[in-house]
Amino acid sequence: MKKRNLWAALLLLLVLPMTIACSSKDDESNDSPFNINDAIGTWMCIQSTDTYQGYSQTGLLVGAEITINNNGTYTSTSSNFGYNGTYTTNGNKITAKSVSGSTFVVTVSISGSKMIWKGTASNGVNFDYVFQKET
Repeated sequence: MKKRNLWAALLLLLVLPMTIACSSKDDESNDSPFNINDAIGTWMCIQSTDTYQGYSQTGLLVGAEITINNNGTYTSTSSNFGYNGTYTTNGNKITAKSVSGSTFVVTVSISGSKMIWKGTASNGVNFDYVFQKET
């Protein structure tokens, strides 16, 4: 019985690191290709969830618009985005900074006329937004 437990423990020690390594590799390969040119235009938020310190609020940004320009700037109808600012891209991530100094980092995916943002703002709010392309 003790040999069986020892073998099980050894097997677990060998398999667990491989599972973790494979998992993180898979996570990296799941980053969808993102081209900022696909995001250029005006988008309306059609679904939103903001979470802060374990509390969630849905619908706060529904109806807000954001216009992403091809010159590294954006404008918005929402103070949550700071009305206007600048952005940079790195892979499928956008880092934006409003003129008021707040920042947010989002992982972006676009499928057809829908854009999905999952991210974190500099004030600690985590968010999940779905946008519909307008123009």
